[in-house]
Amino acid sequence: MKSKAFYSKSFLLFIRIVSVFFVMILFYLTGRAVFNVFIQHDFHCIFGLVFGPLSLVILGFVFFNPEKLALFVPSLLFFSISNSIGNSNQAFPIIFMELAALLLWIRGFFKNHKALKISALVLVYIIPLLFNLRLGWNIFAAQLFDIIQIILISSSTIFILYEYLKTQSPKDKVLNIADYPETTERDAKWLELVQQGTKYEAIAIDYELTLGTVQNRLNKIYHILETGDRIGFLSIYSNAKIVFQK
Repeated sequence: MKSKAFYSKSFLLFIRIVSVFFVMILFYLTGRAVFNVFIQHDFHCIFGLVFGPLSLVILGFVFFNPEKLALFVPSLLFFSISNSIGNSNQAFPIIFMELAALLLWIRGFFKNHKALKISALVLVYIIPLLFNLRLGWNIFAAQLFDIIQIILISSSTIFILYEYLKTQSPKDKVLNIADYPETTERDAKWLELVQQGTKYEAIAIDYELTLGTVQNRLNKIYHILETGDRIGFLSIYSNAKIVFQK
């Protein structure tokens, strides 16, 4: 039975639509930053002049390559940091940060040095948040109380959903390459090598092929499996048993 793909056509279409909305929002925010800095001489918005156009370029790339959805992360971090400074609604920066963390988790970012990377991500949020102390301790304490409530509710929702999804997926995942059209037994062997961390160069040498041939074939397999790319494949099937059984 064919496995359910994560990077399905409907999901990639959703990512494209979301990227368009983000681009529209960024156009507005970047234009407002230009007005505030050059017309009103409010230099607190100068970061928007740097990160706004950069995020527009990144999201434009995501529109044409939606499987690279992890590229949303820099823009989400920018939104989170900018909104955590002096924003009365603290839900926005937390949601942006949680979505960034979720995308990084999907791409396998936290598999190694998990504690260090999570701590760094938390610091990225906490440090700009401390700037709100300039508004006074009472206001900061009220914001902090709101933040704790939002984190408690959102993290509980994510955890419950995660635990539920774990019970719905098979414990021993098997990826049968023969279920997919235009695949061969050699493709299954190559994917096993990728699972084991074998470099494309080594596969090319073992099979007496050029590096480009191996790269093109594996990229085609990732597309057939709807995993996006090598990182997407490993994040979904890193512990799966790969077989070729017709």
